[in-house]
Amino acid sequence: MINQLLLIFSAIIIYEFVRFTKFIAIAKSSLKINKKIFKLFAYKKVSDLRKQRLIFYYSKSLFISSIKIISIIAIIIIFMFILNLLSYSFLNFVISIFGIFEMIVFLIIYYLFKKKINAKL
Repeated sequence: MINQLLLIFSAIIIYEFVRFTKFIAIAKSSLKINKKIFKLFAYKKVSDLRKQRLIFYYSKSLFISSIKIISIIAIIIIFMFILNLLSYSFLNFVISIFGIFEMIVFLIIYYLFKKKINAKL
């Protein structure tokens, strides 16, 4: 019972944290930067000096977005370990098939409920 309550609590907190930090937008921008880097290597008519400058700029942007992604994931993992201190079987429950299924179902219900509440406002 405590595992289910912790699961619901953690699912809401993690979902809202991911939305607040705009994790999806950061991941998409990281993929766009990767595509730009690969396209840059394919161009033959671009001078080497310009390629070097663009690669440096893209690498810096990719590094910053990668640090953001890693820090968001690290914060989520630390949060899960802190919740595991409350119930020693929590991580085993979350990793199990039943826990994953329960979290997905709850997140879908939470998303639909929140969407309906926001539509009324």
